[in-house]
Amino acid sequence: MKFLKHQFPGIPLIALTATADKLTRKDIVEQLGLSDPSIFIASFDRPNISLTVRPGQKRFEQVVEFLKEHPKQSGIMYCLSRKGCEALAEKLNSKGFRAAHYHAEVPSAQRSKVQEDFINDRVPIICATLAFGMGIDKSNVRFVVHYNLPRNLEGYYQEIGRAGRDGLSADALLFFSYADLLSYREMFEQGDASAAQKELKLAKLERMYQFAEAPVCRRKTVLNYFGEPYDKTCGNCD
Repeated sequence: MKFLKHQFPGIPLIALTATADKLTRKDIVEQLGLSDPSIFIASFDRPNISLTVRPGQKRFEQVVEFLKEHPKQSGIMYCLSRKGCEALAEKLNSKGFRAAHYHAEVPSAQRSKVQEDFINDRVPIICATLAFGMGIDKSNVRFVVHYNLPRNLEGYYQEIGRAGRDGLSADALLFFSYADLLSYREMFEQGDASAAQKELKLAKLERMYQFAEAPVCRRKTVLNYFGEPYDKTCGNCD
């Protein structure tokens, strides 16, 4: 991306991101070729979102109970695979919930319809891969469920931030299992990334798993990860 500064040397450049740790912020500066830029960091805290993490045993049964506690509310359920989000949507519909699936292999027209139905409250639940959510302008998302462990804390925190944008209470529920961890490890190790990139991805994955297993305040753990001191217990996590 350094070519931007070379090609347009007199044009001001701003880089924006919702969640980035110190290493990522450093990488952005280097990749864009910025020289002594001003860096502005707002608080990462989203106090209206309740954070809950549960082991993945009988996760579908737990999801059904969770949805019964959130009747007629809009929410997103993130799954590890395309096949997984299709299967989850099908199972939820069979239980009487209105759900649709969304992933990169869904035809463009169908993806647009699913997105419009969700934004306009015609379909309250979207089961999706990470392809869903970017640019979604919907203030009344009341919950985000991670049916599988996210690959890193940046992704997790960015995705749960799609809930509660109206400032009202929202819920973030994450399921995790060691099988999720192994699936990601295999995916990273078989990928085309460099050895250094693979090592970084695996390190971030390990931090994600540590967050899921940690017996302390969730908000304290995630805010400290992003370099924001938080020395109290939030009272709005499990």
